[in-house]
Amino acid sequence: MIVMLRPLLILAVALSATSAYGQTYQSVQDPAAPVTRGYPVEELAGILGELHYLSFACGGENDQQWREVMLEMLDLEAPTRGAYRERLANSFNEGFRFHERRQTRCGAEAELAREQLASQGRALAESLENEYFN
Repeated sequence: MIVMLRPLLILAVALSATSAYGQTYQSVQDPAAPVTRGYPVEELAGILGELHYLSFACGGENDQQWREVMLEMLDLEAPTRGAYRERLANSFNEGFRFHERRQTRCGAEAELAREQLASQGRALAESLENEYFN
């Protein structure tokens, strides 16, 4: 359970930085968004995939920040090959493909998506933190 602390802290800091400059947007769920059910870490993996696509598409191929966070989370959460690691990777890839198929445009649309994802990610990280430490 303590292993969860590091990815949660990394994700919480990263998501806070992502949303620091656009908190006036109101979060609206996209009904076409990928639905990842199961353990909240799988949902976080999907959110990281979505954020990776937005950064990759709008910031260029060299923007690998969210992929690196995902790799670190994989190393901590599922360090060996197996079904759980595969589910996390699949959730990440599903999140990436969602915005790729949707062709989210850079600019205001991508920024709104980042804000929504940051909010969702923070809520998941806080719920995991509460589950393990309260």
